[in-house]
Amino acid sequence: MLNPKYQRYADRLRELIKEGQTLAKLEKPSSVGSYIQDEDNARVQSWLAKTRNILEVVFGSKSPHLRNFEEVLPQYGIRHVQHSYDIHPIVGVLSGALDDLENGYFIGQEFFIAGEVFDSILEQAKYLNQTGYKDPAAVLARVVLEDALKRLARSEDIDDNQKASVINDELKKKDKYPQSQWRFIQAWLDIGNAAAHGKVNEYTSESVANLIDGIEHFLSTDFRK
Repeated sequence: MLNPKYQRYADRLRELIKEGQTLAKLEKPSSVGSYIQDEDNARVQSWLAKTRNILEVVFGSKSPHLRNFEEVLPQYGIRHVQHSYDIHPIVGVLSGALDDLENGYFIGQEFFIAGEVFDSILEQAKYLNQTGYKDPAAVLARVVLEDALKRLARSEDIDDNQKASVINDELKKKDKYPQSQWRFIQAWLDIGNAAAHGKVNEYTSESVANLIDGIEHFLSTDFRK
């Protein structure tokens, strides 16, 4: 069962699939051939805008789903979607996106998108640590770890408004990862807490480097069941 956030996405995709199927039936004959005309064409353009938006919001601007949407458009772009045979492939893209979402593949995509941001932040943390600023480096690493834990929590219908240490406990209880991983995460959170509270003598630059390396490995692990 999808959590409420993903269920809203799924419901929206279903609405757009149904709308697309309806629009594909609006093609009418004219003196210059058969195509979707006038007010109906305006409805098509509105549907296309909504379709592109939901694919980008849910799966990201670099996702295969958005790329597929753009690839199935007519040669001259969105304004030239005027036939049922233009609409059916787009409905297919939406159907594929819905199937991926309902079968759990969106979770991996969400982490992929977030990972691009995480990588940038962790690179900043590495640089700060290497140049003698271990404390802000530890804080940045903790931010990444907390965000990753919250994403995992949402994928397991765990309240992500709880403290990171509590989320770590809940994820272990659900067998999302083993006890050994739970221990590592708790140790990483302890370093981040110490940095955030000015207890800078409780950890070293070397421990921050290990913290960043550990988080990078954690983020590269596929925790989907």
